[in-house]
Amino acid sequence: MIMNGYLNAMKRTFLLKPLALVAAVSALSGCVLAPQTIELNDSVALAAGNSVPNRDALVRVVDQRSKSPDWIGHRGGRAPENSPLLVSESLDAALSKRLQDSLRQLGFGSGPLPPLKVQLDINQFMYQCNEGVIVNECGLEIELEVTVIDDDGRFSKPYRLRQTRELAVSPVQDYNQKWINEALDSLWQHMFSDGELRRALGA
Repeated sequence: MIMNGYLNAMKRTFLLKPLALVAAVSALSGCVLAPQTIELNDSVALAAGNSVPNRDALVRVVDQRSKSPDWIGHRGGRAPENSPLLVSESLDAALSKRLQDSLRQLGFGSGPLPPLKVQLDINQFMYQCNEGVIVNECGLEIELEVTVIDDDGRFSKPYRLRQTRELAVSPVQDYNQKWINEALDSLWQHMFSDGELRRALGA
């Protein structure tokens, strides 16, 4: 009876080990992070211009990325391709609203002069986090190029931003929305405070 009890205990031990191993493997495999959708701000406050342009502006935004228009990156994790970060409307539409608002702030509107042509190219807009079981680092890269076309000539200049953050856990939607809007606002204000761009705009 003592021997049988020992054998039964051994059987229970061997049965428990595979079950514990399966649980450990499942925990390490992680879960696929759910997609997130954020909203971009339509406007950001700019410093007033030195002069009134006394003309209107024709605005065009071109997304040069070979991506879906509402895709701005991925959340990383075990299957990043299934964990996209999206914007609530197409990126070119959101930045078109922002650009129109910024030019209004600088004084563009009706006037006797022919409209100024302003084009914004989205060369890069990429948010990404590390792949793997634990997501603890995310990065953001943005490159926007502004082109101003007037009878007197053409001005074109790229503006870039790159940020990286180390994190304890994968960022939630509110965190990503706040981060990306703050980063875009910072780049936008840098762009419109650039003396070369201001001179090209006549503002």
